[in-house]
Amino acid sequence: MMHSKERTLWVDSCRFFAIFVIMCTHFLAEFFPGALRLWEEGLSSWLLYGLTGKFSVAFFFVLLGYFASRSASFSPGKFLRYGVKRYIHFAFFVFASTLIYIAACYGCTWLFHSPGESALRVISDGLGYNIIYLLRDSLLFEDNYNATLWCLQQLFIASLLCRALGYLPKHMGAAAAVFVMAVLMIISPAYCVWICAAVLGYILRLVNELQLKVSRGIIVVSLLIALLLIKIRLPEGALQYSMQAVAAGLLVFAQFNMPGVQKLLSFRPFPWLGGISMGLFVVHTPINAVLASSLFPLLGGIMPQALVGIICFILSTALSIFCAWILHRMYSIIVK
Repeated sequence: MMHSKERTLWVDSCRFFAIFVIMCTHFLAEFFPGALRLWEEGLSSWLLYGLTGKFSVAFFFVLLGYFASRSASFSPGKFLRYGVKRYIHFAFFVFASTLIYIAACYGCTWLFHSPGESALRVISDGLGYNIIYLLRDSLLFEDNYNATLWCLQQLFIASLLCRALGYLPKHMGAAAAVFVMAVLMIISPAYCVWICAAVLGYILRLVNELQLKVSRGIIVVSLLIALLLIKIRLPEGALQYSMQAVAAGLLVFAQFNMPGVQKLLSFRPFPWLGGISMGLFVVHTPINAVLASSLFPLLGGIMPQALVGIICFILSTALSIFCAWILHRMYSIIVK
């Protein structure tokens, strides 16, 4: 079992693989919507076992709940500082990525005269609404210009909630967690299921802190159930999302008890890439939109579409990593 309060290399690797699934699905949605259906439907979906961006989001929430809820004595000052730091963290990344995206939309439209649907929306809004949406996305964590940010409000709320749960004694924490999950699911299932996924991460922490001996059989059963829940497809809604969240929780539980897998996942450069996952999360969709408005139509007239798609995917991945690294470097300088 894992009891360290510090993030480990293999956890950051998992973060990267989760965000990479999101990046791939969003790339296909932007450039090849038909190929995205092949990923999620039919026999071809078995190649990646039906993994989707929604499962990756659930995985992030479970890990967030696990680490945000580490046991500590309550201090109003410390809790306030945690909330402010978390808020500034989110706001900085959204503001920087959205500002650059708005500028890029205008630049690509001026240079290539072929704005895609997303870039055209930014241009048609005009500078006044550009500023309004920039501030709303950055300060209220909305998703006016970057649809990927749809879960940022839930992430922020979940981080504060799990931090508060971590202050409770263990015997009270489990009951409080179950109560919170029940209330959230009753109030707004489709929205709150993701916050419940973070609370599930807190429950995993309580289980791990019991220091129970976990047999190989329990690990295998957990993996099998997780794989079954990942593969089952239902209409999008609270039930489908809940299944993804439970599957993510079971997968995290199994990995916490698999030292061999942890060692395998610790190989470079995956932990480093996972360490900049927040940056990758906020920049990859705007980069896709900019490429779809510039390079994709430019090369589409002189190269086969499949080759152009490969070039754009390589560029999208490389630019996302570079921009994410820049954002993390800038943020580290600011918080110092």
